[in-house]
Amino acid sequence: MIGVTRRLGTVVSKAGESEKTAELADELKSLGRYHQEFGLTWPFLVGEDDTTNVRYGEMGVPMTVIIDKKGTIRAIKQGYRPEHDLQLVAKLLEER
Repeated sequence: MIGVTRRLGTVVSKAGESEKTAELADELKSLGRYHQEFGLTWPFLVGEDDTTNVRYGEMGVPMTVIIDKKGTIRAIKQGYRPEHDLQLVAKLLEER
């Protein structure tokens, strides 16, 4: 599982506070803090523009794309619902 996003110029904390990011490097640092704050355990991919998002079919943030061991996209969902997503991931991990 990976997170996919693009440069937005701002990162919103768990408390709902918005932090403006002037440069991509600033945004990556802020996203690192976001990652820790929300307890996310997977890597995320950050595109500088919408090119990456379009490849993964992004419909908004947050969005979940689940990719199996062979690299096949198995699910694309708007939002993040760990109780559902983790069930699918567990099934995929059992596949050979």
